[in-house]
Parts: sequence; structure tokens; C-alpha cells
Amino acid sequence: MTQTQGRLLGGRYRLGAPLGRGGMAVVWRAQDEMLGREVAVKTLDLTGPDSDNAGERFRREARATAALNHPHIVTVFDTGVEDHTAYLVMELLPGPTLAEQVRDSGPLPVEEVRIIGDEVASALQAAHDAGIVHRDIKPGNIAYSSDGTAKVLDFGITQLVDEALGQGHQLTMTDTIVGTAEYLAPEQATGQRVDARADLYALGCVLTTLLTGTPPFSATTPVAILMKHAHDVPPDVRDLRPDTPADLAALVAALLAKDPAHRPQSGREVAELLRSHRAPALTEVLPAAPAAVAPTTVVPSPAPPPERWSEPAYEPAYRTEREPEERGSRAWIWLLLLAAAIAAAGIWFALQGNDDPGATTTTPTPTPSVSQSSEAPSETPTPTTETPNPTVTVTTTPTQSATPSAPADTGKAVTDAASAFGSSLRDVRQSRDIDADVASTIEDKLRDIDKAVRDEDGDKVRSLVGDIEGELSQAAEQGELTQPGAAALAEPLATLREAAEAYQP
Repeated sequence: MTQTQGRLLGGRYRLGAPLGRGGMAVVWRAQDEMLGREVAVKTLDLTGPDSDNAGERFRREARATAALNHPHIVTVFDTGVEDHTAYLVMELLPGPTLAEQVRDSGPLPVEEVRIIGDEVASALQAAHDAGIVHRDIKPGNIAYSSDGTAKVLDFGITQLVDEALGQGHQLTMTDTIVGTAEYLAPEQATGQRVDARADLYALGCVLTTLLTGTPPFSATTPVAILMKHAHDVPPDVRDLRPDTPADLAALVAALLAKDPAHRPQSGREVAELLRSHRAPALTEVLPAAPAAVAPTTVVPSPAPPPERWSEPAYEPAYRTEREPEERGSRAWIWLLLLAAAIAAAGIWFALQGNDDPGATTTTPTPTPSVSQSSEAPSETPTPTTETPNPTVTVTTTPTQSATPSAPADTGKAVTDAASAFGSSLRDVRQSRDIDADVASTIEDKLRDIDKAVRDEDGDKVRSLVGDIEGELSQAAEQGELTQPGAAALAEPLATLREAAEAYQP
């Protein structure tokens, strides 16, 4: 019996529309009628001429994938065989694959590429530790999950490392090539035995695609592509993406080494290299000529959030509701922290501008949550229930207006600031300090900002930044953004706003 839409598998999984096909397998959107949730079901028809070998591979895939428990690997819920159909039940990911993301929006921001690379490398390390080599790492097998992070899909053509060492029957012979031509390591392209370092080569190809929009090698036929992997020197990603940092370009080049011994030797090593450079310096995203403001006393800016990578973040199976009184108290806290960060950023700009004799000044624009007065508080106001909307008081001395000089590259300042804000947003989302749907909406707007800069649409850039501010303000009012989350986002939001206002296409 072949699998069809509407069929019930295992007495509980109702097949819906197909999501994709590959070889003898089909992936379906399905409904788990027992638990009332949507899932993805991968089925394999075991009636073909190679059914014995395919069925054994599928069963091995099910056991191997189900044994993996990692936040960046798709979760397997169930598996079974019914009549002549084998099936694998997995979580259904809502986000697009990286292949779809690049196809629709073009190359990704550099900081997002670093984060995705880190997440995939960590997932590969977990698989390799379990003795599993994926062998088909590509943008189409990496997708965004509900929390905005990347997850690796489809361990359908994995090879158990212990089998490669001769400890069992090997399903894939050494002269059989499996995988996708554009992302195959040279040893895999020539049909040799592969190990975990082949996955790292493929990750280098993926990073190249995310940075430039195309894989390192392309040709009219798969065979021609395989020959290039085996013999041609890969291009420097900076030739197609000049703003790629030198350390990232060097890592990509190392991952694409022909000899596996010359590549990084583990996913852990790759992840550590990506983490060590994952955030740009603040001075790299500031406008060239910020407004000068003479400070007196200000509320100290919030302490920076803890490093995201200090320990792994695991999403629980459920999320408890916060107490109503805690929800009702967060809107004014967010406004307070945002005002404090803006004031602190203004003072930093002033100090930088005063040190530069050529800097010009402009009349500052008051922020709605900051009032001007001749007196300034000596410490942060203590919130109480009787004062639900506190304000922060600072003293400012406006300077004479002058015509500002245009920054050298205001478009890059915007994209870098958007990348830095996106990195902070991912940290906040990972710690569950912001509602996942709100974070997804903001991430879409950050991608739209990057596109607007490429289209040289300054009004669109500024409008999108305003939309992000509105989303965060509304989230704080509705208890969907916690106080630590607001504190973590305040400073990068202020930087993004300054870059957008200075943007001159």
C-alpha cells in the first residue's frame, strides 16, 4: 500500500499535504490525532526493487536520529512500519529553510551567518559525538525553528562511524556518492570513505552560500561540480562579499580545504571560533558625526546581558504563565530602561564628538519619556504601585545647530546596527524574555531593513525602525517583554535608531 494524503498511519497520524520529496521518501504535514498537534511525517515505500536496503537504512536513520537530543537538531517523536510503509514522525518547523531564505531575501547579514554557523556546528558536534555523520548538510536541510534558531534536518543518508571503522555492515559502499553536489567534500565527491570532517566541509559551503548567495562551486552538471570540489581552489568569499570580516573568511577557507587534515577537526572547534568574534564592536556601527549633548547627571545605563553562550539553552516542553501582577508592572520598566539607555548613548556621543574638533553639532530632539529640568536625580527612581508611569529627568544644554556632514558609509552602519540588534534579540529570545511571535515579527522587520538598505530606501529604513520600537513598546505593555529583556535591547535599539536617522542613500 502506498502512502497517500488522508491516510492514517499508526492509528494516529493523519497525512496532509506533502512538504517535500527526495529519493524514495516523502515528507508530509500531518495531524497527530491523539495529541491534537501538527507534526511532520517522513514516509518510505518499501515495495520498490531496493526495498530491503532502503528499509534497513530507514530503520537505522530512525534509531540514530531519535537518539539525538540537541536544541539545534530536529526532534523525532515516533517511528514505525505499517504494511509496506515505514514512517518517521518529527517536529514540524514553522520557519523557512535557509535555502528558501537566501532565495527570497538574498545573502544574510554577517552576524546572522555567524550565529547560524555556530548553531549548526554545535548540532554537528552532538551528532558526531553519537557516532553519526550527516553527509548531506546544505541550506535546504537547515530550517528556522519556532524560537528563531536554526535546526538541522534529515539525517536520511547518515553513516554510522562505527560502521566506517568496520564494526558492522556498511549500507553505503565507498564507491557510491550520496548527497547534494554543491555541498560535497572532495573525498565524498570521489566516492571515498568519509568521516565527520566531510560535514565540516559542507558547513563551509553553507556559510559561503549564506554570505554570497551562491555555493563555492557551480556548473551545468553535477559531475562537473564534483570535479571542481575535487580539484579547483574555492574562491575567497570577500571577492563576492567584501564586507566579510577577515576572521570569518579565513574560517570558511579552512573549512573548504581539500585535505580533511587541514580543516578544523571538530564542530566544537568551529563553534568556538565563530563565538569568539560573533559581535561587532560598538564603534563599528556608530554614525560618523553624532549630535553633541552636554551632560550633567543621568541614570546609569542597564548592565549588559550575560553572554548567551555561557551555558546551553534548552526549551522546556511547556511554558508557565507569569503572575498577572508581574505582567502589569513591566511597561513602565521598559520605558524607564529605554530612556536611560538613550540618555547614556547621547552622553557617549557627546564625549566622542567633543574629542573630535571637526565634529559638528545638531540640536537634540527630546525623547517622549525624558523630561528636561534644571534639577537631576542622583540615582535611579524606585518604582512603586502609586506611580505607574515614572519619568527620568536629565539636564541638557542644547548647542548651536550646524549642517551635519554625511557619514562615509551610512548604509553599512545601518546593516551592522541591525545585525547587532538581531544578535541581542536572539539572546533575549533564547532566554525566553520576549514572546516568540513578537520576536519573529521583529526579525522579519530586520530582514526588511537589510533589503531596504540594498534598495537605498531611507524612508523605509526609518519607518521599519519605528515599527520595531512600537512592537517592543506594545510587548512591554502586554507583559510579553520582561525587564531583563528590555534592558538587553535598549542600547542596541538606540544604536539602530541613530544609524537609521543618519542613513543617507
